[in-house]
Amino acid sequence: MADAGQQLRFSVVSFAGPGVPLAVVGSCPSLGQWDPQKAVVMQPRHGDMRLQSEPDFHWADIFCPEVLAGEKVEYKFLEKHGHGVKWEELGANKNRCLDRGAFSDSTSPLVLLEVVRFADPNGAESDHTARFYQGVKERGEISIRKVLNNLYVGSCPRQQTHIETLNLLGVTCVVNFQTEEDCKRNCVAGIGMEEDPLAVSRIYESKGMQYIWMPTFDMSTDGRAQMLPQASFLFAELIRRGHTVYSHCNAGVGRSVAAACGYLVFALGLEMRQMQHVMASCRPVAFFDFEALNRARDKYQKMFGKDTDAEADKRCKEEALALL
Repeated sequence: MADAGQQLRFSVVSFAGPGVPLAVVGSCPSLGQWDPQKAVVMQPRHGDMRLQSEPDFHWADIFCPEVLAGEKVEYKFLEKHGHGVKWEELGANKNRCLDRGAFSDSTSPLVLLEVVRFADPNGAESDHTARFYQGVKERGEISIRKVLNNLYVGSCPRQQTHIETLNLLGVTCVVNFQTEEDCKRNCVAGIGMEEDPLAVSRIYESKGMQYIWMPTFDMSTDGRAQMLPQASFLFAELIRRGHTVYSHCNAGVGRSVAAACGYLVFALGLEMRQMQHVMASCRPVAFFDFEALNRARDKYQKMFGKDTDAEADKRCKEEALALL
């Protein structure tokens, strides 16, 4: 039976502009009984500290006795604008529904509900990525987000100043999941990557940074499932030895995120839902390939096992859980 003091964490990723409040409203009194004026306003993670085309992560911890009592609870997210509200578009007469069975046996004081995307819960990965990345590419930006003190995830460097930024952040090893064609189309300008994708390695070496290239097919569950065991183990070994890792692909949405997720789950032992909340709060634009993670888990265990005595792993896990 769920604890009487159990809180539910509602979380949503939204492209709403900075300063636009997100709220959750639903069928029970705890969620305002569908009255937008009584909706529970959520907290943004990044606010004004995000790029123009970057979404934000919003959350609210709510005590819902109605759910714990076994009642059916439906809910939606909405944006609060000065002139009114914008509801999620989930289809005619459709709402989200809390599945009490998914957490009724939990003994944790905080139950993490699935992190969803506002108004587009089943949108294609390509649409989600493009909405964010086109702006980053057109403006020649780099999007870097810290997951843990020794792990950053983001988009590909496009200028030599971006590499200098990574260096100033203390990054000592860059792991790139772009394919050769990706490197030619999304590269550091002015160093010859269009002809030689490995040209960037000399820039990193000149700054005392290690560079690892692990080409992986884009938007491919098969590709990510194949890459994940090795990449997750690589991240673990690098971090155990004191490196600070920057994981990137083109957008820093799919492949590089998957590698970081694999590290959190396989090496540190986070539960899938814990991992999702840690990653989504740090990198709101993240795409989660749970199928690839599930397929790669057994292979990771068979190949590398679990070093439960690694002090660095324990420290990093405590750091990750402190974000929840």
